[in-house]
Amino acid sequence: MPDDGLAPTGGVTTEDRLSGGTRTLLDKSYPADFRWVRRAVQNAVDELRSDEVAADALGSVEIVLAEALNNVAEHAYPEETQGELRLIVRRRGKALMFEIRDKGRPMPQGRAPMGNHPMTEFDQQDDMPEGGYGWFLIREIVSDLVYDRRDDENFLLIRMSATG
Repeated sequence: MPDDGLAPTGGVTTEDRLSGGTRTLLDKSYPADFRWVRRAVQNAVDELRSDEVAADALGSVEIVLAEALNNVAEHAYPEETQGELRLIVRRRGKALMFEIRDKGRPMPQGRAPMGNHPMTEFDQQDDMPEGGYGWFLIREIVSDLVYDRRDDENFLLIRMSATG
């Protein structure tokens, strides 16, 4: 039976119902630098853990955010430029939503890469092939992924399950 928002529900406040049940757990900006990416990921995981998100979902969150934020740190800004990224973490019931914003370069062809499937076999004497595996992994884990660019700002929106 659908929830009409009128019946009392355990742990859900009036504010949650008025906002459609979406709660912002984290909204913070960080330097777009590998040292700060780790802190951003840890802050998000800590907030989600305190919001009682399932442990296996936290592992997936850690992978997705590390890959996405490292891409911003590595590719969005020229090496000599100190950029910034913003991470917003929201929860609505069993769904987790992440918004990553930066004012770096747009993604190639104006969309998030599909990613490359990792090779299952390769010659041990050859170097491991590089590139695109992170995007493949992200897309395998998340429910939805949307990229947009407006007013010189990149927006990456990610939705995934809080239950693993």
